Amino acid sequence: MMLRVLKLRLAFAAFVLPLAACSGDPLDGARDAFAAQDYAEARQQALAAVKADGANGEALLLLAQANIAMGQGADALAALDRLKDPDAASPQGTLIRAEALLQAGNREDALELLADLDSAEAWRLRALAAQMAGDDRAAADAFREGTMAAGDRSKLFTAAASFYLARGDTPAARRAIGEAQRLSPGSIETLFVSARLAQLDDKPELAARAYLAILERDPTDRPALLGAIRELDKLGRLDLITPLIQRGRRTYPADIDFVYLAASLEAFKGRWQAARDLLQNHESAVADHEDARGLYGEALLNVGQVEQARAMIAPLHRRHPDNAAYARLLTRILLESGEVAAARRTIAPFASRSGAEAIDRELAARAARG
Repeated sequence: MMLRVLKLRLAFAAFVLPLAACSGDPLDGARDAFAAQDYAEARQQALAAVKADGANGEALLLLAQANIAMGQGADALAALDRLKDPDAASPQGTLIRAEALLQAGNREDALELLADLDSAEAWRLRALAAQMAGDDRAAADAFREGTMAAGDRSKLFTAAASFYLARGDTPAARRAIGEAQRLSPGSIETLFVSARLAQLDDKPELAARAYLAILERDPTDRPALLGAIRELDKLGRLDLITPLIQRGRRTYPADIDFVYLAASLEAFKGRWQAARDLLQNHESAVADHEDARGLYGEALLNVGQVEQARAMIAPLHRRHPDNAAYARLLTRILLESGEVAAARRTIAPFASRSGAEAIDRELAARAARG
């Protein structure tokens, strides 16, 4: 665990490409935005289409699908409840309702709707229902059945990849991602699982490219922003990380992850007072975010607030005694407080290791000198 995630040596340039403007017809706009996976815009356009014609089945289905894509199952159900037959009873309408029910937590009704369906999408939803019940074997079986079923299987493979990645089954995830890349290489879902696999393979350039491709579609996607920052950080340049962090701060002003990253930038530039002030403004959230808490402690130490720094760092060191970054900070705090014996004890396990870091040997020497 690093005290600060940023090495700040980032090496990429990204260009966020705006979506082509939608046409004047909101239904056309909803179709175009949904196809481009701009779900917020698709939702807005579909709402406009429904406002113009409340009985338009396609508009209501698009509205429901956009809500599902944004994780709003209850809103999707509200749109679906306005559908008339035959749209409501169509296989597509049934699948959409089943997924909305799953998102709303109604697993049993979703499975009942799926009972007579044998498409790949139906099996994907059965797998998700099994995961909700904590039945990994049933989920794996459903994914396997779906690979042999008719219909579009791209979402099935990306869902299977996420399932296997979360359970550490990299070979199965790799096979599923290969199929997803073959069927829908540019979809956001495929890009996400591709990025996660690249991270496991320690290929930050590939992971960064996938996250940046997602951000081209949705510039404010939170997981993609954080993923891009993390992977680009490994590549070595500052020119992209700064605007990405700034974008995250504008979009998610109270999000502690972006507060922490912004404070890390200030610390990297030697602006410790600014880093401290930023973290202090979010102190309650900092307490539960170990990286932010560690950085806050370092900032407090660097602006001369030694005892406040101790209050931040000492509990982290007790919780993670093998974390060298916390031990180094606590050693500095103890030295500043004149507690040289305690400083020696704190840094000794790290300074005495074979191949000890120079900073650990230096701190140990300072403690030995008293």
